Amino acid sequence: MLYSRRVSRVMTNQQRLRITFGKGDSIKYISHLDLCQGWERALRRAGAPLAYSSGFHPQAKLQLAAALPVGYTSTAEVLDIILAEVVSLQRFGQRLPPVLPKGLLLVDVADIDIRFRSLQSTLRQAEYRVTVETATSASDITRRIVRFLAADRFEQQRVRKQRTETIDLRPLVHDVQLEIANRGEVTLFMRVSAGQHGNVRPGTVLAALGLDAAHTQTERTKLLFGFDTQ
Repeated sequence: MLYSRRVSRVMTNQQRLRITFGKGDSIKYISHLDLCQGWERALRRAGAPLAYSSGFHPQAKLQLAAALPVGYTSTAEVLDIILAEVVSLQRFGQRLPPVLPKGLLLVDVADIDIRFRSLQSTLRQAEYRVTVETATSASDITRRIVRFLAADRFEQQRVRKQRTETIDLRPLVHDVQLEIANRGEVTLFMRVSAGQHGNVRPGTVLAALGLDAAHTQTERTKLLFGFDTQ
């Protein structure tokens, strides 16, 4: 659904739009950079009056809330764009879908107060649906989830920037549930920390549960923010 609301322009003719979109299976292996470039091309084709940074190499003012790992799909990616002039949301919403690359689906467009803090600074959590091929029984997986969520601390090693570090994973994982169990396959729901104050990938949670992440399908279903205008 496309909708509009009154926002403060704060002595500027610029407009800030927040786009929610899906990334489908056909493009799940493209990189974050390619995704950004694809969006910029599509917005230009739609006639959007993009605002650009100053300097020798002006860049369109686009910001994705969080990079989606290669191989993941999503129904809830969020993109903010700054336009150099105010446009009609209805017309924008009509012109954009036909020029989007195959695999990108427009979900929503909203007119956002330009004073709001950036998406990246307000991102707090992300929700995923993960389907895993496994011979482990549903009852055993359920016991592992209960044990993990009941723990006060869960130390785990990970490699970042070619350095091994030990983290306490437990406070970064807010919920895990077994949703579906079929022979040789289970689907888990996860809500984990995301953004500048902690970031966890579903594969890390699977490792904590003793599940092999080699054969998985992962979809990001929601991003959760702590918005303010300060």
